[in-house]
Amino acid sequence: MKKYIVLAAMLATTTAFATDLPNKNKAPAAPAAKSSVGSLSVSYGQDLGNNFGAKVSDSYGVAYKHNLGGGLSVGAAASTSQAPGALLNQNLEAQAGYALPAIAGVTVSGKAGVGQRFGTTNFPYYALYGNADYKIGPVTINALQYRYRSAIDSAANGYQSHQLGTGVTYDISDTYSVSAKVTRSYDTSYNATGDAITGGLTIKF
Repeated sequence: MKKYIVLAAMLATTTAFATDLPNKNKAPAAPAAKSSVGSLSVSYGQDLGNNFGAKVSDSYGVAYKHNLGGGLSVGAAASTSQAPGALLNQNLEAQAGYALPAIAGVTVSGKAGVGQRFGTTNFPYYALYGNADYKIGPVTINALQYRYRSAIDSAANGYQSHQLGTGVTYDISDTYSVSAKVTRSYDTSYNATGDAITGGLTIKF
């Protein structure tokens, strides 16, 4: 009888010890996807006049965006453009935006901005933006980009326009992405006033 009791005790101990051993067949848990709360973007573009003709001016831009959660974001943008032999034109802008949850890979977003224009004259302005993007793996098709921009006093400053664009973004990694887009600008009567091409780099953190 004692032999059976000793064997039962040994069996129970061995089973408990084996249960505590790591399962070699079990795959390690995948690391959680990195969640970016901010991004910094830099860009360079050329204004090519109407119908993508000769270069009219160069443009440079930098933008910062901070995600607040729930689709809300805040940020700031600065841009500079210059035609050969002309004064610099600069924009400094504060922005706030909202993006709807993605549905079947499609994200619709919008934002509003207020800023200051610096050039031959200085004046405040506001801007409204809308975007529709479709993501396929590392590629995002920036199908539609829209911007409306106007001086607070548009009659005095003659600064009011619409801009339509389309482009593509490629995620090199979770941190870096590159983009390219083409845009066409229109005056208040929707007459085309110029075309542009722009490339950019975004760093997420």
